[in-house]
Amino acid sequence: MHNKLTHHHLTAEAVNDQHGRAILLTQQDGIDEPQSVLVHPFQLRAVCEQFGIIASDLQAAKAIATLQRRMKALHERIEALADWMARHSDHRHADLSHETTQLQALLDLAGEWCADFDSEQAGPAVESDSTPAECTSAPAAQAALL
Repeated sequence: MHNKLTHHHLTAEAVNDQHGRAILLTQQDGIDEPQSVLVHPFQLRAVCEQFGIIASDLQAAKAIATLQRRMKALHERIEALADWMARHSDHRHADLSHETTQLQALLDLAGEWCADFDSEQAGPAVESDSTPAECTSAPAAQAALL
């Protein structure tokens, strides 16, 4: 961590005194005497969290879990569409090689983005039998994404 930062007429400096670590904030914006305040790092963090400038660990964990759940749902949908294209699309009457290639690229990206989430996503979810996927209404499908 840097010991001093100056940005927009505000200087933040890490200091240690008899009470421990602190941050000295000094602002000089066209005034003769600079205005300073000494704050504990936890105070500064609490203020930033309160005003939504940074996320708390709990908020960040919730946002990460939500994004992971949504990315897994997207991966599953792409995987199901790729499986359907491979098994049921009409390759005899139409050249779908471009669409299939693009869909496979999307599947590869989604798989890579989900690879490190947890062991739940360890293997491919495509079933080996040729049973078509069950249809779901649009509102139910959208709710499943959340």
